[in-house]
Amino acid sequence: MPVLARTRARDRALSGHGTLMRQCLEAGLPVASSCSGRGACGRCMVAVLEGWGALTPMGAHESLVLRRNGAGEGVRLSCQCRLVEVHGPVVISVGYW
Repeated sequence: MPVLARTRARDRALSGHGTLMRQCLEAGLPVASSCSGRGACGRCMVAVLEGWGALTPMGAHESLVLRRNGAGEGVRLSCQCRLVEVHGPVVISVGYW
């Protein structure tokens, strides 16, 4: 599977289609958001544990929102990135799964 969401219970395969936020929601995994996926609130951050290069490049707006919210390395806004290449798995996680 191209995208896996790592939860406390197990890894869950995601569809690989649409934004990471959409994929998580379709799989029944909650994603925090107060801006409905417009990239403004920064609450939908996910840690990219593997496969960073298989995701769309980070834009200036996403980078600004992440900096404003004190995000560390390896973090993306799930509403702003999509899978573009499949070389191996992309593994994502958040603390509340």
